[in-house]
Amino acid sequence: MQKESIYGRMTNAEKEVANVLKEFGIQWSFEQPIFVWDENKRPRVWAPDFYLIHFGIYIEVCG
Repeated sequence: MQKESIYGRMTNAEKEVANVLKEFGIQWSFEQPIFVWDENKRPRVWAPDFYLIHFGIYIEVCG
């Protein structure tokens, strides 16, 4: 069985961001779940689109 490409789960905008990150040689992980607190101080699990591994930055692509 062949493993599905991660790009098959991305929107066109997310693919564009992934390509730019690749051009700059920036390593990332896609939709890595994290634990956060919402505005009402309730615990939540959120999966932002990209986590830039060496920078410790999360990116959510809108649009």
